[in-house]
Amino acid sequence: MRKLAQNRLQDNLRQSLKYLMLVFNDFFILALIFLFGALMYWYAQSMKTMPQGRWFYRPLVAVLLWLPLLTGNLVTLLQEADLQFLLPQDEQMGQYLTPLIKYSMVLPTLLIALLAGILFPFATLKAGLAPANYLLFVVAIWLAKFLQLKITQQNLYFGRKISLVLVNLVLLVVLSLAIMQPVLIWILLVLLVVGIIAMHCILKRKTLFDWRYAVAQEEKRKNQVYTAFSMFTDVKEKQVTIKRRKYLDFLLPRSLAKENPNRFLYRRSLLRNPENLNLLVRMTAFAVLISWLVQNWAWALGLSCLVIFLTAYQLLPMADEFDDNIMYRVAPITRKNRGRDLIVALSVPMLLQWLIISVSWLLLLPLNLQLWEAIGLLICFSILVVQLYLPYKIKKRKI
Repeated sequence: MRKLAQNRLQDNLRQSLKYLMLVFNDFFILALIFLFGALMYWYAQSMKTMPQGRWFYRPLVAVLLWLPLLTGNLVTLLQEADLQFLLPQDEQMGQYLTPLIKYSMVLPTLLIALLAGILFPFATLKAGLAPANYLLFVVAIWLAKFLQLKITQQNLYFGRKISLVLVNLVLLVVLSLAIMQPVLIWILLVLLVVGIIAMHCILKRKTLFDWRYAVAQEEKRKNQVYTAFSMFTDVKEKQVTIKRRKYLDFLLPRSLAKENPNRFLYRRSLLRNPENLNLLVRMTAFAVLISWLVQNWAWALGLSCLVIFLTAYQLLPMADEFDDNIMYRVAPITRKNRGRDLIVALSVPMLLQWLIISVSWLLLLPLNLQLWEAIGLLICFSILVVQLYLPYKIKKRKI
């Protein structure tokens, strides 16, 4: 079983590296360098003017260091066929999962180390934590993640399932309280070690493996990873689930009298296809984030215009999204003006993207006349993209 786990880990690593090479291309790495540099510059400047010893500094450190605990779900690499071929191996599953737990700890460990290094000046200089106590607290965070994975492993067996959401909330509260006093950090370390030993003893007595639950959890984890990769490249393994989102129905026309089939399909594809919707949400969130980091209306305007342009460019393939659908082919639907229908369907989402970015500017950037001018220029650019660029590209694609 251990050899099987090693072979699957190698295949999984090979697949992950293939997609990571596509995700972390030259342009994305360059963008990360600029974003990280801007964030570190803001951090360094804020440290100079930030007052010392505020009561919420230590809980803030605990919350930030708790965030990596939300990453690195237990990797089991179980497959649907294992329900038949590995079913008699219940007692060997502990041996199978041991290297996988170590593998699952890699990403959280790297994130904890990176975040702990970034927060070290703030925690020691502003929050007043002694370096030794801060190091012990980071070790406690790492142990908490390991305990979380052992609890996840315990849930893979038949018996009462422990809610991971509840576990994460309890860890957040306990970590926030423990960081307030050095003696509480020591007590937390002891409790975490005892918890890990207790979970190890419980797992030794577990024999009946819940195969269906474990396979379903692994499918869910894989889909989350594929969703992250699909933000940057096509992922053939990703399962797309199209479903209605009632909370977005306000973006649809109330009356269907003036709707034609193409507009009907495009609007619902944008709101119900996770690939299209995630693209729109992701690009909008990126524009808000980068505007907050640069803290300058001119840079925010230029970068937001680039984001709006890239959003429209990446949504263009929606025009022929239904070409491979046999029902769309045989239905009496005219495809002559579907490019114009796509422009109409994209007009409201692009306007909504401008509105969200503009509101974020008013909340995050210094209010002045230039900011209002930038908002006006941004809406003009959005209109130009929708009314000039999209028709030009659609005409060029002969849609």
